[in-house]
Amino acid sequence: MITIFEKNQIPPGANGQVRRAARLLGLIGAAGELATRWGIVPWQEGAAIDAAGKALADWIAQRGGLGAAEIRDGIEQVRGYFAQFGESRFDDVGNADARIATTRAGWRRGWGEDREWLILPSVWRNEICKGRDATAIARALAEQGKLVRDSQGKHQRSERTPMGSMRVYVLKASILRTEDDER
Repeated sequence: MITIFEKNQIPPGANGQVRRAARLLGLIGAAGELATRWGIVPWQEGAAIDAAGKALADWIAQRGGLGAAEIRDGIEQVRGYFAQFGESRFDDVGNADARIATTRAGWRRGWGEDREWLILPSVWRNEICKGRDATAIARALAEQGKLVRDSQGKHQRSERTPMGSMRVYVLKASILRTEDDER
């Protein structure tokens, strides 16, 4: 019963966390079905498995999708950082007369949808992705098209800055849009 539940209920592309939750809910549903067959509970046959399927679907919706929660939460942390500090911690690359950030995290260029942030690697690791796997978050953002890779596919790229050419993370303005915004 558990294997059939997993086969019928796990959506394609689900990560290990979703698969483990489905296995546990399948176990609960199977126990409920056995209790029904043995006359322990007055439920209709199939009710326990249906309830377990609904619980899994509700849990997936509440957690925000099929991906790893750590990555989703990390991307939300990055989005929050740029919503808060996208202007104040980043100097304007093309305007030498613009105000200078007192605690620079990098540089910014472009406007609106064309905005990009050039982020110092130490700031990416120690501030923006603090407490998280910075490489995994960079990988996920690159896969979503929100972080620009270099020509070899690396997450940092060489960019010209007011301090000369240096390797930085380049993040697009699309980081500020949520998945709901993009639908």
